Amino acid sequence: MKNLIYILFPVVLFSSCGGNDDENFTKEEIAKVLAIANYSPIILERGGIKLTEFTDFPPFEDVETSIATQNQTFKMGLNKIEFKNKFFNLGEKTAEETIHDVRLNEGGQYLGVITPNKPTEKVIQSYFDTDVDRGDNYFLCFLSRSYDVSVKNPKASFLFKINADPSGCYSETNLADTVVALLQPRGYYSSTEKNKIMFDFFLKNVSLDGGNYLSLLIDNVEFKIEKWAPFIIQGLDYGKHIIEIDLRNKEGKSIRGIMPQKLKSEIIINESDLFEE
Repeated sequence: MKNLIYILFPVVLFSSCGGNDDENFTKEEIAKVLAIANYSPIILERGGIKLTEFTDFPPFEDVETSIATQNQTFKMGLNKIEFKNKFFNLGEKTAEETIHDVRLNEGGQYLGVITPNKPTEKVIQSYFDTDVDRGDNYFLCFLSRSYDVSVKNPKASFLFKINADPSGCYSETNLADTVVALLQPRGYYSSTEKNKIMFDFFLKNVSLDGGNYLSLLIDNVEFKIEKWAPFIIQGLDYGKHIIEIDLRNKEGKSIRGIMPQKLKSEIIINESDLFEE
């Protein structure tokens, strides 16, 4: 059975003139734009599961984040990594977060930090602490809204590594390596969140152009994603579910990148309203 896809005429959103100052838009204006946009989402249905494209607003085309210095000195063990943002306020509550009725990050907007073998860290200050081990230590850092949706423009993330051994450490910034990462969903969900589960993924130094597509498996039900966008998942029963992603080229060959550990997650939907991330 093939995925059912409905795509209506696209809707032009306001631009994000002047960055992420949500006070430029009233909640009524935001609600109006989102209501119009909701007439044209991508919708995929298969095996009793429904995916609906999630519309973020504004598009944040001018935000930037970067490591604070290109010549920072590192050492094996604990290090402080400093970064700087432009037109994006960490710790701020996204103005339209209550409109979407999805799970929220209590700390507000954040810088997500992904490393190969550790959980994603959500940072709301201008630095984060990390342990540097022997060998190559990779870090993908990206800006995220308070409802766990990553900002999807090339300047809203940075990728760097620290190569470390007892004789010294050196860093490389603005790496050209490919990263494919599953961001959401993760952890536990309550019964009230059952039909508002966010799916989001991140691509660095690779795109869905030229025939590339994302294979999304939800409990072995496969969806073909051809747009870099978040989706709302509906139709999952209570209990444990396995979510997996695989970026493929037009020949169907996998493009795994430098963090293959970040392609799979397990979530649990509880029948009660109690949950933990």
